[in-house]
Amino acid sequence: MKNIDLLNLFKNSGFKIVTDPVLGKTIEMTPEQAYAFSSIVGASYLIYPYGITMKGRSEVFIHRSVFSNNYYIYSPGLFGRDINGKLIEGESAEVLLSKFPSVFSGKKHVLICDIALNEPSNIEPEIYKKIKQNNLSPENYLIYKNLESGSSAEPLFEYFASLYFIKNGYITENQAPWFQQNLKYKNLILQGGIPDFSAFHSKISNYLNAMGIIDDKNGIALSLLPVIANFRKINKYNGNAKNLYNYELKIGEAKSSRSSLPTAIKQLQKYQSVDLADELFSIIPDVSDNDVNSFGEFYLQNDTTQYNKPSKTNRLNNIARSTDSEWIDNYIKLLLLGNVKFPKIIEYIDTYRIHAGLKKLEEYEAIHLLDAIIQTDLKTFFLTFFN
Repeated sequence: MKNIDLLNLFKNSGFKIVTDPVLGKTIEMTPEQAYAFSSIVGASYLIYPYGITMKGRSEVFIHRSVFSNNYYIYSPGLFGRDINGKLIEGESAEVLLSKFPSVFSGKKHVLICDIALNEPSNIEPEIYKKIKQNNLSPENYLIYKNLESGSSAEPLFEYFASLYFIKNGYITENQAPWFQQNLKYKNLILQGGIPDFSAFHSKISNYLNAMGIIDDKNGIALSLLPVIANFRKINKYNGNAKNLYNYELKIGEAKSSRSSLPTAIKQLQKYQSVDLADELFSIIPDVSDNDVNSFGEFYLQNDTTQYNKPSKTNRLNNIARSTDSEWIDNYIKLLLLGNVKFPKIIEYIDTYRIHAGLKKLEEYEAIHLLDAIIQTDLKTFFLTFFN
């Protein structure tokens, strides 16, 4: 897509387009909006000459427990581990604020840079230098590379799908955990894969609503949850949560153009076959009808985003959905711990183990954190960490 198309798309999505005295037209964002954008599409903040992205900093799981015999497979990111396997603080809200304070304050400006097939993509140093020479602050700028090859288009469309479903109150995630190895299900052997996009709710959504993090018109990108305290004053949990949300899952597969529709359909059919998602849909800018009644379409029309729901309902496995709902609750509990001081987390593991009749340890591993959090019900979790 050309620069002007993208600027119109951002404008029609509610962003202000401003003319920068040095770089021309840019997209103005709040710090929170910019963080979500960077974490989804990989856009670089010009904090350093070569830039730095917020993408991939809060990883916890890459597999869903429903596909792993209800086993939770931890992936270092939000929390780290040393060479001996000891649990250590990772990319928490406090750590990121200390390392990159400019990310969390001040207006941000996104510059779209078109890069042709034969052009180098390491453009950050040149732009960084240009900004510095004009006595401006590079850390307030982000670079989105609009590659002619189309490889940058899919995460961008995932981002716009995220904006759409957030405005409808959903929690959203791109590159959703799924299963990466082959899975046997109903006498079928399914190849692994990762859905490009998901929008969902589970029981924990009621607690996020009680704390003012989401409501029916304002959802949130999952990548914001581990750092939300750096952007907003979060309401304390008072012990009550209305029962407004139940488990719901929507899955999307993104491609850059209609030419990749057959591949998208094949992927969606694989995700459909495990009977988990309420809705599945293609995310392709020029496909308003993918010719599959059980799949919807997210697409562009006159530089605005559109969504057609599937006209046919999917078969659902309620036992698997119950398992997945519990997994989502535990997933989000772990992500929210990014806003909690690390010593308090260790202290809670100590307390949990004493009450469970287990021995306190001098050092803990990720499995000990998982055990403590999984065995803690939602109400106790929020009263412990957010009251």
